[in-house]
Amino acid sequence: MDKHLIVALMCCLFMVGCKDDFKDPSVWDLKPCDPSRPVEFIDFTPKEGGVRTRMYITGSNFGTDENKIHVMIGGHKAPVIASDGSKIHCMLPARAYDGDIKVVINDKDGNVVTEYTFEERFNYQSKVVVGTLLRNYNSQTGAAPFQDGAFADGAGIPTSDWMVFDPKPDNGDKIIFTCNFSGGSEGIRMINLTKQEVKTIYTGSRSSKMQTFTFSADGDTLLIPDDNGRGTIGDITMPNIHYLLRSEGFQKLRTYSYSSCAYAVVYMPDGTIFFATHPNGSIMKLIRNSGVPAIDGSGTVAFDFLKSAGRQIKMRAHPSGKFVYVFSRYDGGIYKSEYDPVAKMLKSPTLVAGSTLAGSAADVKEGAGSLARFGLPWCGDFVKNPKYVQEGREDIYDFYLADQRGQCIWKITPEGIASIIAGRSNFTADNTYNGYIDGDPLHEARFNNPQSIAYDEEEETFYIGDSGNHCVRYLRTE
Repeated sequence: MDKHLIVALMCCLFMVGCKDDFKDPSVWDLKPCDPSRPVEFIDFTPKEGGVRTRMYITGSNFGTDENKIHVMIGGHKAPVIASDGSKIHCMLPARAYDGDIKVVINDKDGNVVTEYTFEERFNYQSKVVVGTLLRNYNSQTGAAPFQDGAFADGAGIPTSDWMVFDPKPDNGDKIIFTCNFSGGSEGIRMINLTKQEVKTIYTGSRSSKMQTFTFSADGDTLLIPDDNGRGTIGDITMPNIHYLLRSEGFQKLRTYSYSSCAYAVVYMPDGTIFFATHPNGSIMKLIRNSGVPAIDGSGTVAFDFLKSAGRQIKMRAHPSGKFVYVFSRYDGGIYKSEYDPVAKMLKSPTLVAGSTLAGSAADVKEGAGSLARFGLPWCGDFVKNPKYVQEGREDIYDFYLADQRGQCIWKITPEGIASIIAGRSNFTADNTYNGYIDGDPLHEARFNNPQSIAYDEEEETFYIGDSGNHCVRYLRTE
């Protein structure tokens, strides 16, 4: 049967089902409740469920204008879909743990006619879900602009190559810094989760290939590597690392050092800086001199990282400062490089998980160490595991990885055991691995080129730059 015919039939069935449950809203006159008559509340159904569960509240004289009806469940606003006067259709909000249901009915002027709280509570059932934080995408034109402003007003981050939480925001807001070089509008932007807004702090007119960035140990300096096109070690003709200062609102770009091209930079707790460069896939120690900015012409190489994977090497320093994870989109492995604090040098890395070659979506395989197969590692973040803390382990962090080609999110334990925690759902149904679907991480959710990831420990929430879907997603318990 033609797939378009199948879709059409499914839509018809859905419309019929809706009409069985609810009157057709297209024929309603949107009217508020009649304040001369009492508003009656009878019941709500279902009695239990999780986020996005459809709820129906029955009674009388609700009015048919959903804009005059306000429902709060567990202290969170529930989207009101429609009302036919005797039945309110709403959607269960996220994290409505308390389960109390409060309804406010307004008249045509917005004045409160009645407030009602059910004695019976809803049994909220939490579950881990993938959702969408913000998306500005026109499916007809394909337009997906970077857009500053409030989430509710269409703010957009269509591509994100790297994410880092601000370690010490000035006003206590929860802020994610994100950069991109692959979306045609290079720059660094702030996602303010507290204020629910996006702000551009810097565009890439001087640092056109910013693939990653990192904060200094004190959190006051933002270091930005630059793929300056200089592919010879010792070439000091162009800046390779820039910086922005918190004291200047991260607004004024300055040159930090001159050297060969840089893809990633790590700042160790003692102030030692390493960067990844193209020639031989080298990880280099930045040599500071008395000059400002520093000119590094010494070519101090910590180690060569898989010469065939010489481009777009990424690094993420472990929170302890004892080692660094090194990986590349041209290699399918995650490598560990120990840090010698006496010599102030990184040691040659060892494989933690994955293989020596990046694979395809079909090659992805869970497993331990070299048995695991990633698609294309792009960005990762260390996450503290409370269980490891209780057990008194030396390393209490797992590593979570956004796999751009594998279309999924990985968890990698300190022992190198790799497992998929989200994405690639139902791929056998349509023989594809990518898509745009929210829901259960392993049974519904789909990504399309997830490239960046950052973790909010307080909220226990992952944020994911889902570049192929032109949006920022989240993974959390709701």
